[in-house]
Amino acid sequence: MKIGLQAVQGRDHPVGRKLIRMAGWTLTVLVILVTALVLHLYLEGRPTQGRPQYVAMGSSFAAGPAITEEAENSPWFCARSRDNYAHQLARLRGLSLVDVSCGGATTKDILEGGRALQPAQIEAVTGETELVTVTIGGNDIGYLANLMAMGCDDGTPWYVRSMGGCTTRSMAAMEQALPKLLNQLVAIIDEVHRRAPAAQVVLVNYQTVLPESGTCERLGLSEAQVARMRDIAGQLSEVTYAAAQGHGALLMDAGRITRGHDACAEVPWMNGMHPPGGLMGAPLHPSVEGMTAVAQGLNALLGEPQRTSN
Repeated sequence: MKIGLQAVQGRDHPVGRKLIRMAGWTLTVLVILVTALVLHLYLEGRPTQGRPQYVAMGSSFAAGPAITEEAENSPWFCARSRDNYAHQLARLRGLSLVDVSCGGATTKDILEGGRALQPAQIEAVTGETELVTVTIGGNDIGYLANLMAMGCDDGTPWYVRSMGGCTTRSMAAMEQALPKLLNQLVAIIDEVHRRAPAAQVVLVNYQTVLPESGTCERLGLSEAQVARMRDIAGQLSEVTYAAAQGHGALLMDAGRITRGHDACAEVPWMNGMHPPGGLMGAPLHPSVEGMTAVAQGLNALLGEPQRTSN
């Protein structure tokens, strides 16, 4: 009882009252800062206003993290490059572009939103949209996350381990996620067509990360690990093709056109586990050369731009 009484009396002491006021002000400032941060993330994630001819959606293999300078209006957590395939294609074809791709995105982020308070990527599509490209699905099944986790070693930072970055996902778990991914991809195509009936939808599958056989020092993975993940990459590509086929979408086979330029190739368009730094791209992600190849492939796939008469 004496301790409790002393505590109560402490509140009435001038020093105690001062400490309470300071704590209250500190809490108020923290609430204001957190609210401002949440509002900033929300507004930063809103798609650029307007009625774009071309909308690019997807994950980091569409965004192009760290390949060149960041694109204007890119939220920092999305890491969109001004030279990802969408920006290059828009310049080639003279199209107005809204790029809502974002590193770490899943099909849920396209259809429903929610990543870092962003709206659904699909909201950028309007009735005026003529072209939509989509690269998505790897994060749904844990493809890149598994590759990164397999590459953890003694030099991996503690915070990566503490956040589960070195926890691998079983092959069975990834394969079991594929049927749902197929349904989600079809849902994306259908929703684009509902919002923009005249738009051309192109699914762009993932660029080739792994060599056709063996492994290399740049990957930091065993031959067995590479073989297992190569099989998963093939299944991911097959699901993307199946979604496009018969559902009113084209397939841009980025995996095919970048084959031979994997992370182990003599002339790689794909980074290894530890890229040299600077504007060279993220680990196990495309370089600007890979993005250029995809942009050129898309441009050829789409054919000559249609010119409207004045």
